[in-house]
Amino acid sequence: MLTYMDIHLKYTLPVIGVLALITRPFLCRMEITKIAFISTVALLYTTLHYNYPILNGARTYPPEKVSGVIGNIPVDEYISVVLQVVLVSLWAYLCVRWKHQCLNFNHDKQSYQTIRWMPILLLNVTTAIGYGLAVPGQQTFYLGSIMCWASPVIMVMWYGAGNYFVKHLIPSSFAIAIPTLYLLLVNRIALKEDVWHLNKTTSLNVSVANGLPLEEALFTFITTVMIVLAGACYDKAYGMIITFSLIYPHQFSFSRSFIGQMFKAFATSEYTMPSTVTDDLKYCIKLLDSSHSFGTSNYLFHTAIRLDLLIIYGFTRITDNMVDDESDFENKKIKLKLCYKFINELFADRKSDFDVKSNPQEIIIDWKEYESELTEEELAIFRAFSRIAFLLPRKPFEELFDGFQLDLSGTLYKNENDLLVYFTLVAGSFGAMCVYIIMYRYNIDKYEFIEKDDYLIKKSYQIGNGLQFVNIARDLVRDSEAWGRCYFPTELLDDEKEDVKILCQEKKPRSMGDKKLQRYAQMMMQLADKHQLESVDALNRLPREIRGPILASTEIYRGLMNAIQSSPTFPNKAKLTTYNKLMILFKTLYIKSMQYVI
Repeated sequence: MLTYMDIHLKYTLPVIGVLALITRPFLCRMEITKIAFISTVALLYTTLHYNYPILNGARTYPPEKVSGVIGNIPVDEYISVVLQVVLVSLWAYLCVRWKHQCLNFNHDKQSYQTIRWMPILLLNVTTAIGYGLAVPGQQTFYLGSIMCWASPVIMVMWYGAGNYFVKHLIPSSFAIAIPTLYLLLVNRIALKEDVWHLNKTTSLNVSVANGLPLEEALFTFITTVMIVLAGACYDKAYGMIITFSLIYPHQFSFSRSFIGQMFKAFATSEYTMPSTVTDDLKYCIKLLDSSHSFGTSNYLFHTAIRLDLLIIYGFTRITDNMVDDESDFENKKIKLKLCYKFINELFADRKSDFDVKSNPQEIIIDWKEYESELTEEELAIFRAFSRIAFLLPRKPFEELFDGFQLDLSGTLYKNENDLLVYFTLVAGSFGAMCVYIIMYRYNIDKYEFIEKDDYLIKKSYQIGNGLQFVNIARDLVRDSEAWGRCYFPTELLDDEKEDVKILCQEKKPRSMGDKKLQRYAQMMMQLADKHQLESVDALNRLPREIRGPILASTEIYRGLMNAIQSSPTFPNKAKLTTYNKLMILFKTLYIKSMQYVI
């Protein structure tokens, strides 16, 4: 015969253990805090529900089946509340974390108000009906108690996050359905094992799910909905904070200012916020979707870092496209000059190359010239970037545009050192940008980023350089055919003069043959290995929870090496299959990264 604690040990805790292992690489302090907060509130609020029905004899527990009693409620019941919150929250996290939170905002006032107030009206009616049914001693008592207890708190949560929930309805529904079905199964087992009883005189005596009382099935479903909806409330509030950072300036912390900001963001209607901010971010997300490697890597990070990364990726990618895709050389120079002008305006008040601001601040930009020169997409991404420029240093962006200048001049690189100078400008600089984002989002001021000789900044440049070797190997054919460029160190070419002619002038890399192309790519991949091994110790200087995703991001890029080597002919642009990506992520996040997080 099973006790209540046996039910936890046999059916609930093992599932939580599996979910904890699966979510471990993605869990961050924000998610852990969310689960702890929801557990605390649920424990306090559910205590009210259990006390009243137990006092009125609707629910009883054989003394030999429980571990003890606090007040009128068994200790095991308190434990059950917390375990249900943890189980459902971990599962829900796997279901809902993949979509950027800003995409769940509803800026249309009319639909927003309809979605908000219609369910609240129905819940008010439900509360009134429940109050009428919750008469002690009547068969409707337990059902009425559930309706009276659940409806008010659902109304409060729906007021703040109902629209957010609806915009994310399919994954949220999946987050509710699976735990509900499993917990119904566990409840059936508990009832058969006589762990608790429902009084027949205070219940409808209607069975569902092969013997489970209707009230118990309803309670399990409603509490699961409440947990998922509570998570949506938390996500909506934090999503508002990171999306509209100029309005909500406080970073995550256990301070009164941040907690107050979360409640304010929860209560604020999205339609009252500037929709331009969300629309600009959609352009960045659309651009990110075109990158298979970086797009995959972006999903590994928690939501605030993901948002910042997609913005700087969008900005660096769109500026690169502005220079690359423009057919007229003079127009390319004009576009690049405009980029320099924009950076100078953004960082005009910085005291040094790596000076950053600790608090969000609006930067006043005269957008008239940019509106006349830029496309709608380019302008949107420039605006999005301007909103997070305060947390980034000036130097990496100047370096990036200096690298574009070298591209325009068709510079060739004689050896590895020459190539590294270029890589530092166009790739190492991006690594530095990422480090500043991480440090800002984690409120870390342990390191003083005064100049490039800081250890972590040096290593971030090196990580970026190592990944760029992979990019050069992958894009050998495309760089030649599209732009007549050769990034290979010329001293490593078999015949420098002839090979440069084929790659840069004739733009016929295929005429060199697959074996030669593969061999040249292999040289670049060996250099990538060297720099990756030299830079990986930088992970130990970063917050533990970010180490696995960063390592996995580098391994995704390195996986392209195998894609090139395994291809029977040299690919125009090597890509990883979904299966290969998943295998790399599994090995890195759950095995290889353990040495950096333990």
